[in-house]
Amino acid sequence: MHCRWLLYGLLLVNGVAQAGIGAAFDDPFFTDSGLPGQAGQSWKGVPERLPALPSSQAWPAAMAAKTWTLPELTTWALAHNPQTAASWEALRAQAAALGVADSAWLPSLTFSTSASRRQAVSTAGFSVPARNSVMPSLSLSYTLWDFGLRAAKTDAAQAQEWVAGYTQNQTLQAVIFTVTQAYYQLLGNQALLVADAKTVAENQKALEAAEVLHQAGQATIGALYQARASLATAQSTYAAQAQTVRSGEGSLASSLGLPTNSVIHIAPLTTDSAPPSQVQQGVETLMHAAETANPALQEARAQVAVAQANVRSARAQGLPSLGVTGSYGYQIQGGFQPGDTWSVGLSLTVPLFTGFDNHYQVREAEATARQETDTLAATRNSTLVSIWQDYHGFQGDLAAYPGARSSLANARKAMEVVIAQYKVGQATIQDVLQAESTLAQSRYSLIANLVNSYVALAQLSQAVGIPVGASQP
Repeated sequence: MHCRWLLYGLLLVNGVAQAGIGAAFDDPFFTDSGLPGQAGQSWKGVPERLPALPSSQAWPAAMAAKTWTLPELTTWALAHNPQTAASWEALRAQAAALGVADSAWLPSLTFSTSASRRQAVSTAGFSVPARNSVMPSLSLSYTLWDFGLRAAKTDAAQAQEWVAGYTQNQTLQAVIFTVTQAYYQLLGNQALLVADAKTVAENQKALEAAEVLHQAGQATIGALYQARASLATAQSTYAAQAQTVRSGEGSLASSLGLPTNSVIHIAPLTTDSAPPSQVQQGVETLMHAAETANPALQEARAQVAVAQANVRSARAQGLPSLGVTGSYGYQIQGGFQPGDTWSVGLSLTVPLFTGFDNHYQVREAEATARQETDTLAATRNSTLVSIWQDYHGFQGDLAAYPGARSSLANARKAMEVVIAQYKVGQATIQDVLQAESTLAQSRYSLIANLVNSYVALAQLSQAVGIPVGASQP
């Protein structure tokens, strides 16, 4: 009777919902309550139920006052950048996955028990007394032979661990390069800021000289305006460069895993700083070294090993497997004597027809293996061409350094001569401003050459996979 009324109630609710009577029946769990009222409105979300955002580690006060070198900053970044921690955890996870694959070589043992109370009615209509029963049992199963399926899965898991390991190495190299690039860019921007300050001072002196000559009637008002305009331009460039330095400080702090407003002191780069030394190895030697040192290339090789193991695994899936099973139980039932229950036997599984599922799994695995092999070849080519380009780019920066240094020295001398001539009326304000512009451009070119040469060396090291040459000025 109770079941009948429950059925009637469910049918009634369903009928009301189908008829569209009542909003509660249309959305009984109120799933639309958190949605926007109409299209075009943003969804507010439920941020209070999301995990909290991690906070960046603060820069200790004692370290903020220290002048840091590039190796020290790199060491800090490797220990505190979240990318390195994430790649390490990914490697640990893959090592655990290898353990999962290895576990297939051991037997599985399961304990289970059931307890019940049963009331039944005999076919003659008499009630049988209720009985209590308890039955604990142990079950054992072990695969004896599977035509290499477990071995293939273990090999695939092992190769996946290699992939994760080389991925971690790539992450470490990426963090090192990011810190190095941010470090030298900040050095360059700070040096450019100093150069812009010198340009402002030189334009200020030119303006003062123009004012003196104008007051003496030896310079036109136009020359005075030109000097003022040049000074204003230099001041604007200096102000913009100061913000570029602040941006570079934030980039370096972020690469270290620190808040972007952290104060990091580094030794300045000047126009007297030396460029990196020549790379002793030839480009062919570096290309050969990359074949065993470059982590991206090694990861591609590991991916081929994974794909090949997956082919063997897919083929073994369609072959028979032989296993042994056994169980032991002890049954306790009210009204009966307790007794043992046990079984032991062999199980043979022979896949006869799976709807071509295994056939296409093998085809997919084989195609993936060929794809990974082609990817390996492409990765090798791209790695070697990167080394070739980075090597000759670095050599080009070194070759350009003497000319940039000579240009700066000559621009300084030219500036001194033009200023002296201008003060005695043998040069115009245009000559002075042109000499100042040439001197500023020469400073910029030399600083850019120094920064580019060190960044190019870092790029070459990353492409090879091992440190190459000097690493800091």
